[in-house]
Amino acid sequence: MSANPTHIVQREHLFSILDEAIEQSKSESSEFALLLLKIDQFRSLNLTHGFDIGDLLIEDIFQRLTNIARPQDRVLRYAGSEFLILIRHIQGEGHADLAAIRILAEFEDSFQVTDHRIRINPNIGGAIFPHHGRDSTALCSSLEKALVESKNSLERYFIFANKSDQDENLDWDIRSELKFALEKDQLELHFQPQVDLQTGQVSGAEALLRWKHPIRGYVSPGCFIPIAELDGLIHEITLWIIHSALWLISEWPANVDKLRISINLSPKSFEYEGLIESIHDTTAIFDTRPDQLTFEVTESTIMKDMNSAIMILDDLKEMGINISIDDFGTGYSSLSYLKRLPANELKIDRSFVTNMLQDDIDLHIVKSIITMAQGFGLTVVAEGIEDRETYQMLNSLGCDIAQGIYVSKPLPPQAFIEWLNQYNQAISQLATVTL
Repeated sequence: MSANPTHIVQREHLFSILDEAIEQSKSESSEFALLLLKIDQFRSLNLTHGFDIGDLLIEDIFQRLTNIARPQDRVLRYAGSEFLILIRHIQGEGHADLAAIRILAEFEDSFQVTDHRIRINPNIGGAIFPHHGRDSTALCSSLEKALVESKNSLERYFIFANKSDQDENLDWDIRSELKFALEKDQLELHFQPQVDLQTGQVSGAEALLRWKHPIRGYVSPGCFIPIAELDGLIHEITLWIIHSALWLISEWPANVDKLRISINLSPKSFEYEGLIESIHDTTAIFDTRPDQLTFEVTESTIMKDMNSAIMILDDLKEMGINISIDDFGTGYSSLSYLKRLPANELKIDRSFVTNMLQDDIDLHIVKSIITMAQGFGLTVVAEGIEDRETYQMLNSLGCDIAQGIYVSKPLPPQAFIEWLNQYNQAISQLATVTL
């Protein structure tokens, strides 16, 4: 980390630092994130309080960022009112999201500079190597574009959205067609089975949204979900998912009507004031037990506004609905927040599960999460299981539920029922199941 908070790193020096980080990441097959924090009101602070106070504030900001960062990360002053945080060995974009959220949370507290109490509201842009740039120039370009976008974000941070992820959408009006898709039943639910590792029985399934466009075929959720969140359509889609899942449960044969169905709850859904009432009204329509529903909520969703999130989750829990913490392990958040959450389940992020047999650190993380979750009385689900060896290792570690393509890929409703019947028939013929 930089030893001098008042020293502004020059662009050439920054590129040298980034080139070194890039080479290290290539050699380790790892990813790193860059976060660019900007204080827009810094000039007015200097004019109001004086440049001496401004310099002291810079030192305090630098120190606060340094205290948050891990030993392997790096904090640099990039410009007069900008700071760069290099975060090594991240586990995907969710990790960068949580780092930005953690930083913004630290800035909720004002700064005491001599006899002045100063509150600042920074914005943060983020970019990830290698997804948002394979060299220093491209990475910094993505970073600065993300910072511009962060000023239009309610969360005050923005991780760069790769244009290549949206190439298929450039020549069509995805916004209007998504609304049309909801009205014309082009959306579908596919179900990925979840298996109890101890008994081999299918305990439930995760409902995954699919859009079957009449011309373009299946459109990736990564393309249309962000747009639905921006346009405010996500709440309507969320209610459609709940309604469809409950209707399917009510129509399923008797041998599968007891399965628990997991549904992902978008972060934007938490901003809708009528969320609880809408869910209550939807669940009341169908003759299904509330405990057949599990809502999966990511760490980043909870950390954006923990108190508000906990109130909503408490209401859902009182309705009898199960709560699962999704993508667990990717964040900066303190484990102490788990004590406050009304969760039944914890889902280990696939980034740790997929390579746990090849990476001792990932294996240690998985072991630690399982032990910790058991201490909290939480059911542990591992997603992203791709082979028998990983399945067996998770069983030996005491993990509760397995999910991944080794068990089954996500299936349309009828194919899911057929798969389930075949699986149950195989179980009935064996004393124990060996997948």
